Amino acid sequence: MRIPRLFSASLALVAATAALGLSGCSSGQNAVNGVAESAKIAAQNAARAALAPALAPLLELLQQAEAQLKAGNWTTAAASMAGFQPLWANATPLIQPLAGDSWPAIETAANAVIGSFAAGAKADGSAAGSAITGLIDALQALLAQ
Repeated sequence: MRIPRLFSASLALVAATAALGLSGCSSGQNAVNGVAESAKIAAQNAARAALAPALAPLLELLQQAEAQLKAGNWTTAAASMAGFQPLWANATPLIQPLAGDSWPAIETAANAVIGSFAAGAKADGSAAGSAITGLIDALQALLAQ
């Protein structure tokens, strides 16, 4: 008599534990999701903090070339822009994930700058200046986010 009562009490205890465990899974999963979201936000904030210093030399070079073009110094601007591609290559892995939906426009602007100063490109200060201004604006908008 005692064994069936003990068995039924044990069975009730197992059922209650399972029910609590299942409801705990939901809140446990919510806790895991919350931790994952917090980690994601922390990583994004760290990347954003690294963005300004990474973009500083790139923006400085673009602004220098823009000023040279406005002064009519195509040759000097082209010489300055020789350093653009390595800077761009270093900054791209940081910019792309942070840019989100803005990335295609930023990439297009950078390609326009590269094309303006490519070997054999026509020396067109107006087009090059517009390309540089477009990229500067896009990068500054990204910094402002």
